[in-house]
Parts: sequence; C-alpha cells; structure tokens
Amino acid sequence: MIYSMMNASRPILFTMLVIAFVLETFTGWKWLQAVEGTLALLSLIVSLHAARRMFQIVATLFISAGIACIVWADIPLTQVPFLMTSNVMLISLLYMLPFVNRVIRIGGYDRHLSRWLNVQSGHLGHLYVRSLAVSYLLSLFLFFAAIPLLHRVLSKHLQGQDSRLTNRLMSMSILRGFGIVSVWSPVEPLVATAVLITGVSYLSLLPWMLGLSAILFIAGGLWGLQFRKIPLNQETDVTPLAPSWSKTGAFLLALVLLIASAFALQAGLGISFFAAMTFALLPFSVLWSIILRRFRRFVSTSRKQWKDSVDGLRHLLVLFLSFGFFNSAVSKTHLFQLMEEPVQAMSQWPVVLFVFIFLVSLILPIIGVHPLVVMSLFGFFLQPILQVMNPLSIAIVLITSCLSSSFMGTFNTTVTIMSGLLQVNPYRITLWNFTFGVVYGAIGLVAALCLL
Repeated sequence: MIYSMMNASRPILFTMLVIAFVLETFTGWKWLQAVEGTLALLSLIVSLHAARRMFQIVATLFISAGIACIVWADIPLTQVPFLMTSNVMLISLLYMLPFVNRVIRIGGYDRHLSRWLNVQSGHLGHLYVRSLAVSYLLSLFLFFAAIPLLHRVLSKHLQGQDSRLTNRLMSMSILRGFGIVSVWSPVEPLVATAVLITGVSYLSLLPWMLGLSAILFIAGGLWGLQFRKIPLNQETDVTPLAPSWSKTGAFLLALVLLIASAFALQAGLGISFFAAMTFALLPFSVLWSIILRRFRRFVSTSRKQWKDSVDGLRHLLVLFLSFGFFNSAVSKTHLFQLMEEPVQAMSQWPVVLFVFIFLVSLILPIIGVHPLVVMSLFGFFLQPILQVMNPLSIAIVLITSCLSSSFMGTFNTTVTIMSGLLQVNPYRITLWNFTFGVVYGAIGLVAALCLL
C-alpha cells in the first residue's frame, strides 16, 4: 500500500520539483530554494525503493557519507534541504528532453533521416559510413529510440547477407554514431554532469568537443574500409523513398536554433547553459509543433506519455540527488584541505592520472557499473585537483572516457537494446567495439594533455 502510494506520487513530485527549480532560478528567492530542496528530498525518498539495485547501493553510500559529513561539520538539520539542490538542474533537463523528442517523431524527421540509407550503395563500406552519419544525427535527441529505428531500416538493406557480418556492421555503425555525437550533445547527461563537476562553461567546452567529434567521426568512418570489398545486393523489398535535402536542412536548422536560443537565454539571464537549455526545450518544442501544424497531436502524445516518461527518471534521480547531497555536504568539511598534499603530488603526473581515469571508465561499465556512477565517483576525488589543474582538460577526459561505454559497455542501455535486436550476446558487441573504444578514449586523453 505504501509503495503503491509512493509510485503514484512520483510524477507529481518530480513535476513540482522542476517547477520549483525554474521559479527559484528566475527569482533567486531563498525560500523557494528551501521548497526545492524539500521536494528533492521527498522525491528521493519515494524513488529509492524503485530504482535499480546498482543505483540503490551507490545512493545509499552517498547518503551515508553525506550524513557523516553533516555530523562532522556540525551542520544544522535546517540546512539539509539546501544541500539537496545542486543537481536538480540535471533532473529538470531530463524532464524536459522528451518534449523535443516527440516533436521530431510527429514531424517525421526520424523516418525521413533514415531514408538516407535508401541511397544506392555500391558496397557495405558505403552503407556503413551512411548509417554512421544517420545514427549521429538521429541520436542527438532521439537517444535510445534511434537504435531500433535504424536497425529496422538497415535490416531491409542487408537481407541475404551473412548474419554475423550484418550484426557486426549494425552494432558498429549505429552505436558508434550514438557515442560520437554524444561528446558535444547539449542534452547528454554525462556532458552536463562533467560540466557541473568541473565548473567549466559549456561554451568554452563546445569548440573542443566539436573538433573531437569530427576527428572521432573520421576515425569511425575509416573502420568502414574493412567492408569496402563486400558488394551490397540491394535487390530487396526496400521502399525507394528518396530523402529530401530541404527537410534534412530544416532539421539541422531547428537544432542550430535550439542551441542558439539556449545560448541567448544563458547570456540574458546569467545562468548556466544547461539550465538555459532546460528552459528552452519546452517552449521551443511547442513552437516547432505549431509551425509543423501538429500542435494538437503534440499535446495528445505528451499527455499520453507524460506519466511513463517522468516515472522513468527515478533511477537517475536517485543517483543525481544522492551525489549532489554528498558533494554539498563534503564541501562544508575540511576534507579537501586534508587531501591537499596527496593531490599536489598526483597533479605532478597528469598522464598517469588521465590514463587511470580512462582505464577505470573503460573497465567498470563492462562489468556492470553505470558510467554516470563512475563519473560521480571521480567527481568527488577530482575536486581538489581542479584547483591545480586545468578543469577543461579534466572535463574532456571524463566525457570521452565515460562515453566510450556508450557503444561498448556490456550492460549499458544502448548495448542491451542492440543485443536484444540482434539476438547476440552483449559481450560480443563489446568485443566488436572494444578497439574503437580504446581509440575513442585515447583521442580524448591526447586532447586533454594538449590543453594542460
């Protein structure tokens, strides 16, 4: 009975939390921050029992450590709500993201972009590069929903080919496109988390990540050379629907306008980029649906899917709020001062530090630890180092290292989805993408060292 009441209250509490965050950010009123913190605490309480086991364990550790810090620093209990608010912005961003996802779907942009795979290809190498590019574009806002769509389209093109070969091609091109675009995506939780941890601005990070994304795309495309000698027989039942440059251009223009509107809000309101993106997503989605003359369908779809999409946030909410609580609590203690000497010694060997971050981020997701958990743990240990080392370098290492799991982490959501679609062991997908994962992280590591 109690659990059912908790489950029913989650969507309402999450919505109230997001509203409180928006109002508090606009007004700066202290009492609203207390309301926001109280709602965050209640949201954590009603979500903890329903989160995945790994998130429950990590959250319990963070909460216990945070309580220990409160006792150590003799923090009054009245201040606890204010310690709960540091990561509410991430929850709000994830809350708003499905709205633009729905506009892309009702506007048919997902189906349209997949038509670029219908263009005649002479060999599998051409199809690999094209599917890598389409995955890159669709994954920006569709995230996991892009994977089954691309699998369905590619399966039609690859009829009659060896199944092991086609499975390898699809797992490589689709998942790598997802991972490559994520390094700069304005709505990627790992990027937003790295920005919060390191304190760098997204604007200063963006040019470097766009450059890295281009290099990674070229590196990923070169993998297609291994398929260039395999002819593609396209005498299949694929419907020859030609893609339109105008609709592709409209999609890219909408993306540019969304990012530009977030930057404008950031400059006008003096807030962080990801907070500005949170504010921009819903009105931009509404305006886009009106321009497409799909507003009623947008409202209807949002109403039907609202409860499930909001309740699905509970796993990440448990992680983000518990880590934010711990991070705020530990900042009130003298722990970082006690770590000053070991940190200064470690900062003398940045190559060793970066390689360690990369290896841990590469290995732990393969054995089942979520990359956001890995980044959150590093977020604590790296705080003192941020005072003596370029935080931009650390942000790049964290992002590229943790995102390498997006296409080869055995228990990562993307790999799990692809494993189910292809009906192959997820460790096989890890094996197919492991070498590129090493290259992916190594490129980020080199870039970070160059910026020191």
